[in-house]
Amino acid sequence: MEFMSALGSQEDAYRPSLFELVAQEKLKELLQPAVQYILAIYAQRYPRLLLRLVNNHEEFYAILMLFVERHYLKEWVSTRHLDNIKFTSPINSQSSPSLTTAEISKSLLALVGLPYVKCRLDLFYQKVSGNGSILGDNEQEELENEELENPETKRTRKLMIRLIRLFKKVYPIINLAYYGSNLAYNVAYLFGKTRYYTPWLHLLGLQVQRMSMNDYSPMSAISTVFSKLIEFLKVLLPMSIFFFKFLEWWYSSEFSRGGSNHDGDNENVVPPPDKIKPDARGTKLPSTANTCPLCLASPINNPTALPSGYVYCYTCAYHYVEEYKRCPVTWIKVHNGAEDLTKLYADVM
Repeated sequence: MEFMSALGSQEDAYRPSLFELVAQEKLKELLQPAVQYILAIYAQRYPRLLLRLVNNHEEFYAILMLFVERHYLKEWVSTRHLDNIKFTSPINSQSSPSLTTAEISKSLLALVGLPYVKCRLDLFYQKVSGNGSILGDNEQEELENEELENPETKRTRKLMIRLIRLFKKVYPIINLAYYGSNLAYNVAYLFGKTRYYTPWLHLLGLQVQRMSMNDYSPMSAISTVFSKLIEFLKVLLPMSIFFFKFLEWWYSSEFSRGGSNHDGDNENVVPPPDKIKPDARGTKLPSTANTCPLCLASPINNPTALPSGYVYCYTCAYHYVEEYKRCPVTWIKVHNGAEDLTKLYADVM
């Protein structure tokens, strides 16, 4: 791994390799679903406090990352430290100059603003393209065409439909250009053709470099403790996710419901209802199982149960109940006639 991290860094010791940068981005991508999962777990216990945060998770996460990134950029010598990697200005970069207020704002725009806008656009495209909708693309387009052809439809609504259709056609191209430009810059950075590994950092004029000894020296004791806390959270976060997953499994298992075979647990088992005995005046039960008591067909054709629990062919049960209003075996009254018949389905699992 040390060899892989050193690739492309022989000429400039402060220049991180592409593998380090990609690993950093992947680690950041794993943080958002972890935070969302933890919020969803606690929202089940405190819905009044956390339900709105879960429903507006993208905004909550963007605000949270805005405070975190701003703290890194301002407190730690105006550079962003993460796994010994920092943002810096390209001018006299090896001396690690402090970022200006404008550069900090640009960094926040690249770190927080752009991912939030991209996430919102992805969600909006999924919504308008029919993914996750009950109606398919064809049905949705037919409804929109009817609205466009209807003279009573407002102009603003027609304009909105046309803009959404334009967005559905243009956004896949924009998405391709977004990931394609990132890939092109990654390849160019890997071969040393550019100092920026993303086009957004190129537009903002910011480079990413390794930390030097000059960056560690200004750190106070509080910053050192804070950095140790961050290192501890890297271990605590996966452990907490595992713990929550274990709790989900535990509460959904038989152990939490007391479903063991001990004698004391049998008190919680609900006994089945008693079987209704046949009436002496009723139809005799057949000696073989899965046989209709009325027509003696075996197996029962289209099995149907009466409120008494006995099963007959649907045709036999329907005609008998409609005529006599009772169960042919137990003579229990069936007041609603055919409405009390219950269709039985074979277990196909």
